[in-house]
Amino acid sequence: MKKITLLGMLLLSGLSFAQKVDLDRYYFNVSYQELPKTIVPYEQRTYATNIITDGPISNLFPSARVLNNQLNIYGWKKVEGKADLTVDLNLADFYEEGTTVETRKVEEKDKDGKIIKSYNMYTLVTTYRGKGYAIVNAPVVAKPVVAAAPVEAPAKPANRFLKSTNQDAPAAEAPTGNTLKFNFSDQYVYKTPENTSQSFLERENAKNRGVNLEKRLREYVDKAINSANTQLNYNYGFKPISFQEQLWIMDSKEEEGAIQKEAIEAVKTQFATMKADQPIDKLTADLQPLIEYFESLKTKYKEDNKGSRKIRYSAYYNLGKIYLYLDQPEKTIKEGEGLIANDYDKGDGKDLISSAKKLIEKFDAVQLRTRHNPSL
Repeated sequence: MKKITLLGMLLLSGLSFAQKVDLDRYYFNVSYQELPKTIVPYEQRTYATNIITDGPISNLFPSARVLNNQLNIYGWKKVEGKADLTVDLNLADFYEEGTTVETRKVEEKDKDGKIIKSYNMYTLVTTYRGKGYAIVNAPVVAKPVVAAAPVEAPAKPANRFLKSTNQDAPAAEAPTGNTLKFNFSDQYVYKTPENTSQSFLERENAKNRGVNLEKRLREYVDKAINSANTQLNYNYGFKPISFQEQLWIMDSKEEEGAIQKEAIEAVKTQFATMKADQPIDKLTADLQPLIEYFESLKTKYKEDNKGSRKIRYSAYYNLGKIYLYLDQPEKTIKEGEGLIANDYDKGDGKDLISSAKKLIEKFDAVQLRTRHNPSL
């Protein structure tokens, strides 16, 4: 067979795509940070924790350091002594409120429905009450520039879409902080197994009273620690998030299919270098050849048939996803609008626009334009 030029092959493949186009899902990894409600400048992200215990809590957890190690803020440096942000978690009290009896009447019947036996089943219900709160003193700061750590460029791969360039680190601003208080008071319930003898349950309950109290106390302490971490990171932490996203790739043995497979694999390779706490300027630059390739598909296959619309759909969709995770939601909106106008699976276009608008709202709220910030 004679060798066909790339241009001729693309023209032939364009004709075949007008007949039938199959798209397959292709997965790649993304990593970014869940941005906090309040952005504190990079150089002021040190914190210290202090857990205060009393009563039965101090007896069960004699070392506050054990609990202190469980309090953490993502992206911040934990220190002993003077810190920019302090957390005082007071586990003030935990006690047994009281015990009540639940009674359930049981009736046993014969095959004719006649009651032949009737008796009561008893359950003891003990309630416990935990009281606690946390006070967070955060720094009141100006809005300095955030300094990011440099990223080493990887070796140049053979893939035509994988090129390395050097980029400067991004900058961000931070609003002022404040003092917050969180309450961790809650009720806990323990129910005994049912039994026909109330007196037996009362004897067993008295025997195991200390053990039952300790178990509920541990539940309270664990929940208080988890709640404190949730509140701290919602307000100040840069929680890392990693998961798999998908793109659409043409399932074709034609030249275009081979090129797109190479492009999609390059996307996966490039995004594999993404770190939640490192800037993505270099990644953005390295992805430009891929972005240009997907952009070219919109005009290369401009016919008004299902096959061409599916190819354009994959181009709009892939670009929309790429821009979204490059923290460029405005461009994602543009791709979503193009996807809707393309008139093939408009729902995906609406989803892209919705995700982008939510990200813009978050950026505007915290006055930051990236989800990739350095950890102290």
